[in-house]
Amino acid sequence: MDKNNKGNQLKSFARYTTIGIQMLAIIIGGYYLGGYLDERAANQEPVYQKWVGLAAVFLAIGSVLWQVIKESNRK
Repeated sequence: MDKNNKGNQLKSFARYTTIGIQMLAIIIGGYYLGGYLDERAANQEPVYQKWVGLAAVFLAIGSVLWQVIKESNRK
């Protein structure tokens, strides 16, 4: 196996692992932000946690798609 090819595989692995970690961070951050907003509001149901968490999921998916498209345009 060529050293250059092994280095490229490692860079690719690190790049996509980082994208996954970013996606997880966005979703968890949105979930806890919604929980914080629910604590501050006078609602009985966790309305903000549901909607902000859902928005965070869509934001994370959009972020991943944007990064993958950007990466595919480099090649």
